[in-house]
Amino acid sequence: MGRKCSQAFLALLAVTLVLSGCSADSGGDEVAGYVEAAIAEMRDGIHADTDEFRDAVSRVEPELKAKTTIAETHRGLGELVVVAGGVHSWLQTPADVASISAQNAPAASFPVPTVSTRDGISILSLPGFQGEEPEAIERYEAAGLQAMRAAAAATTCGWIVDLRTNGGGNAWPMLAVVAPLLDDGDVVGLERDGQVQWARVADGGVVSTPGGDDTSSPGGFTVDAPVALLTSGMTNSAAEIVAIAFAGQADALRVGKPTAGMTTGNQVRELSDGARLILTTSYDVDRTGRVYDGPLAPDIEAAPGPDLEAARTAVRSRCA
Repeated sequence: MGRKCSQAFLALLAVTLVLSGCSADSGGDEVAGYVEAAIAEMRDGIHADTDEFRDAVSRVEPELKAKTTIAETHRGLGELVVVAGGVHSWLQTPADVASISAQNAPAASFPVPTVSTRDGISILSLPGFQGEEPEAIERYEAAGLQAMRAAAAATTCGWIVDLRTNGGGNAWPMLAVVAPLLDDGDVVGLERDGQVQWARVADGGVVSTPGGDDTSSPGGFTVDAPVALLTSGMTNSAAEIVAIAFAGQADALRVGKPTAGMTTGNQVRELSDGARLILTTSYDVDRTGRVYDGPLAPDIEAAPGPDLEAARTAVRSRCA
């Protein structure tokens, strides 16, 4: 009886070891497949076709595939995506994605555009916006456009668009808010290998963007007045796209300090565990065809504090 129990135990142990081995192999395959899929997405980055990226992949890929869990690969993949796309690229972990979604959910409390008017000059404060859900986008756009409409009658001289603390996010809702101040036409684009995808404005609304037709806005409200864009070193990414949309427009100028210099276009690439690669795939381009890759210099440089009065002076000097 004891020998039969021993034989049964040994048989059970053998099955357990086999199953454990299969589980370990399966986990390894999952991690390896995840790493391969992430690297495949990175190959669309603006610097992916370089020896630096190829060398980095050769060096890092085996190490990442040897990790025990997918979560352990995030740090290395985050470093690798910077090589593929540059400093404007990064990896959002599933926890990062959940946090951003919660902060910008339709029911959440997030900053929206506001307008204040003094002496015939209105200041549109345009905060950064990370939202992606249609309800959140509608709330952000509606707040800004309603505030602008309300201030239009009292704005007898011109407008200041305050981007000094705008750290970026989703550019197209921001563009929809400032669209009434923009001339009709292709206002800002994303360029890659000589091909440009344009954001187009007509009658105060966004007709199309590189982000898709679902980011359009209705229009029907336009403003013809001088515009000063207030910028600082915190003006980043999507906020720089907004500033570039005014480049080449008559009676529009930048005041303040140079921007952060993330004047490139990103795409979001979803990974199987819910993480995201924010991958730089293009360069910003203005209506004149100028391609950007670095900070936006102000037309009038002014230190924080005096910059607001400098912007007011610049607008006032251009009043009809």
